[in-house]
Amino acid sequence: MKTKRNGSARLTALCLLSAAGLALSLTGVSAMGIDAAWLAILLSGVPFTVQAVRSMMEQKRLRSGFLVPVTMVLAIVLGEYFAAGMVAFIMLVAHRVECMTECHAQEGVARLTSLTPQIAHVVRDGKTTDVSVEEIQVGDVISVLAGETIPVDGVIVQGQTSVDQSIMTGESMPVDKKEGDSVISGTVNQFAVFTMRAEHVGQDSAMQRMVQLAEQIDAQKAPIIGQADRWATWLSIAALVVAAVVYGVTGDPLRAVTVLVVFCPCAFTMATPTAILAGMANASKYGIIIRSGDALERLSHVTKAAFDKTGTLTYGKPELIDVRCAGAYSREQLIALAASAEQSSEHPLGKALLRHARENQIPLSACTEFTVSAGLGICATVDGHRVRLGKPELMEGVDIPDHARQESDAFGTEKGASCIFVLIDGTYAGFLVFADTLRVHARQMIIRLRELKIDAVLLTGDRAAAANTIAGQLTIPEVYADLLPEDKMNRIAELETGKNHVCMIGDGVNDSLALKSAYVSMAMGGIGSDIATNSADIILVDDEVRKVSYLFQLSKKVIKKIRSNVFISMSINFWFILLAALGLLGIVEGSMIHIISALFVVLNSSALSTTWGLD
Repeated sequence: MKTKRNGSARLTALCLLSAAGLALSLTGVSAMGIDAAWLAILLSGVPFTVQAVRSMMEQKRLRSGFLVPVTMVLAIVLGEYFAAGMVAFIMLVAHRVECMTECHAQEGVARLTSLTPQIAHVVRDGKTTDVSVEEIQVGDVISVLAGETIPVDGVIVQGQTSVDQSIMTGESMPVDKKEGDSVISGTVNQFAVFTMRAEHVGQDSAMQRMVQLAEQIDAQKAPIIGQADRWATWLSIAALVVAAVVYGVTGDPLRAVTVLVVFCPCAFTMATPTAILAGMANASKYGIIIRSGDALERLSHVTKAAFDKTGTLTYGKPELIDVRCAGAYSREQLIALAASAEQSSEHPLGKALLRHARENQIPLSACTEFTVSAGLGICATVDGHRVRLGKPELMEGVDIPDHARQESDAFGTEKGASCIFVLIDGTYAGFLVFADTLRVHARQMIIRLRELKIDAVLLTGDRAAAANTIAGQLTIPEVYADLLPEDKMNRIAELETGKNHVCMIGDGVNDSLALKSAYVSMAMGGIGSDIATNSADIILVDDEVRKVSYLFQLSKKVIKKIRSNVFISMSINFWFILLAALGLLGIVEGSMIHIISALFVVLNSSALSTTWGLD
């Protein structure tokens, strides 16, 4: 990061010194008989020439800057130092603008690594010893405390708990675990202490596989070819042909070089970066960070938008969505007693119930004798009533109507919801239904994408029932559920077939591989993890999902602006090339054309940042 800042500052200094040299050259100032324009030639021309040659060698193709060193050398041979310096200076300015749009160094891999704990509590010979995670071997027995991150993949051999797996699967609800259940590295033990047996350690663990894949993606992901560079080869060939024809017809080398000076793609090269900068400025007004210079250009080619579910299309936290009462208790009474009992609970569903009660101003009472059965539920005394909340396993020996069990099962299988039964004084009183809820504007955003002829796809690590419920509400026809991070990445690769380009939109660590591997990506920055935001090209700081469709519209406007910039610059150049060929335009005047055409391009691009925005 520091190196890139230093490089940017160096380019700015070179531009300023070059401009000073050109200004002095215009006034006729020289030092020891050397034209001051040589300052621009050496400071702007040499670095740009080195960069252009290196770029062409790496990509094995002509680029838009190919004409600059050719024209500069010919102008120097003819003694036209100001023209040579001006061409070099404008191209260096264009390069400086382009650098402003480049993506900064990614830190996602380093942050992935930091998620894995460095120390684990290994039980050997009946004693618990803290050892480095690198020293854990397959078969080791490990004790995992409440609140700790699980260090390796394995199986629970003793204890029950709930595990937050959202970091790997995106599931909005914690998953209950018991003896014999598998657990994976990077996930978090929420409640009770448990003992596990290590099965996949070191580079074989789920988290380390993510790190390795992220590194491979960075190495393999090729940069796209810019809109302007697609025409660079033909532009360069045309310029050389026209200059050769002019020289062949007139025999005047000055005219031929003047044609090359006018033909040099200064404004043409600025067409793309100035439009992209204007688009980035427009987006920044709405709390959107575009971290990659070519992200908007990539976005305009997208045909499929792949969405994570939890935290992206939904709020990523459970909400009370239904209450089914039985017996003498009303909806409000049942919520009041249950929420009062949950006041000492740390479970996400308990917190959701408390939040609902407080938001709806339902009065709560003090609770006593609070106890927790890890992975099953809680018990407490409220206003003289013994209140029990939990899963059916906690309700053994209690008469629960069959229709209630069937209803709760239907909520789980059809909507992916979680149901909590409530017993009051040993008698069944009803059940509470919790589920993740859809973001405001999510439906309108999907509709707008459909109007833009972009197909929506849902990729989630959550259960199929929960995924299908959300997809049904949004009318998303293509759904893939129960996906691990690597599965999401592979699914992105499968979707990228033929002319299809995929934009991945996600928010969590479990999305980072898909975000990195997609053609272009967006991350929800407000609740999204640091790893997700460091893996994405675009970050929605405030998590407003309606900005997704706005960005697709913006990208198409940026492409239109790039094309109009190219048309403007080429139109200006065409007439002045004609004047240069007829001998009606001198080489110094020709070099000044660069400033005029570049100014037109800058003004045309700047309109994008002020004349259009989010509805």
